[in-house]
Amino acid sequence: MKNIAVLAGGYTSERQISLNSGNQIYLNLDRKLYNPYLIDVRKEGFFCMLGGKEYKVDINSFSADIEGVTTKFDYAYLALHGSPGEDGKVQALLDILGIPYSACDSYSSMVTLNKIAAKKLLADEGIAMAKMAIIRGENPFDVDEIIEKVGLPCFVKPATAGSSFGVTKVYEKDKFIDAINLARTEDTTIIVEEFIKGTEVSCGILKTLDYEQVFPITEIATKNDYFDTEAKYTPGLTNEITPARINEEETRKVQEATSRIYDIIGCSGIVRIDFIIKEGTPYFIEVNSIPGMSAESIVPKQVRTMGLNMTDILTKVIESKLK
Repeated sequence: MKNIAVLAGGYTSERQISLNSGNQIYLNLDRKLYNPYLIDVRKEGFFCMLGGKEYKVDINSFSADIEGVTTKFDYAYLALHGSPGEDGKVQALLDILGIPYSACDSYSSMVTLNKIAAKKLLADEGIAMAKMAIIRGENPFDVDEIIEKVGLPCFVKPATAGSSFGVTKVYEKDKFIDAINLARTEDTTIIVEEFIKGTEVSCGILKTLDYEQVFPITEIATKNDYFDTEAKYTPGLTNEITPARINEEETRKVQEATSRIYDIIGCSGIVRIDFIIKEGTPYFIEVNSIPGMSAESIVPKQVRTMGLNMTDILTKVIESKLK
C-alpha cells in the first residue's frame, strides 16, 4: 500500500486551522488502500506524528526513520493553509523530489494566495469583481483618492493572508489608518476593496482527468457584520446553508464561474471559490486553493449534501496523481 503523508500546520496565523484540517483528512483516508501519516510542518522542520511521538522527516528523501524502520512517503496530501502550502513553496519542493501531491502547483498556488495577482488575471478574462486599490509597502497613499475610487464602507485586507486575518470593514475615513496597520501585521501589500452588498456564497470543485464535480453552493449567513475570522470559527455566529437559497439561474452562474476560474488559473485537486451575488451577478471574492477540511468546514458539508463521503472524494484526488 502507498504511504500517504498528510502535511498540516505551517508558519502562519492559520496554523491551528490547518492542523484541524489535516487531522480530519488523516482520519478520512481509506485504510484499505493507504497507510496515512500526519506530518506537522514547522519552521524547524517536518515531523511525523505517530502514537504520541514525533519523528523527524528527512526532506531530501521525503522519508522518516520510525522506530528504526525507514518509511518513505509516496504521496503528499496538502492541508497547509497559508505558508508554505498555499504560497506554493512546498509544492516546489515536492516537484523537485518527484513526489505527487493533492493541490494546485507552485505557480497556481502563488497566484491564488496573492489576491492582487488573482484578481488581475481574472479581470482580464472578464470575471466580475469589486473595485480595488492597492497600497504597497511604505509607499505614500492618498486616503481621499482611495475612498473616492472604492467608496465607503470598504474592506481593507492583506494581499496574501487567509481566514480573514488582518481584514477590517471600514465605515469611516478616520478608521482607515488603523485598518491599514492591522492588515500590515499580515502582509506589507494591502488591498482596499469596494463593499458589495449581496448574498455571500462559496462553491467547491474537483477536477481530474476522468472526474469532474462542481459541488453544491453554500450560502454564508453570518450574525457578524461580515464573514470575519470570529464568524468563521466561532460556533453559532454563522449559518452555512447548503444548498444556498438562490435561484436556478444564480446557481448556474456561480457554478459556471467556479469551473471557469478553476481552469483559467490552472487549479488542481479540491478548490473552493467565494462570491458575492448582487442583482443576479456573482462577483468574485477569492480562491481557496487548499480549503478547510475539518468536519464542519464548507467543502465536507457540500460533499455530504451530494450524498457522497469524504473518504471516496479523497481517494479520487489521490488516485488521479498516482496513476
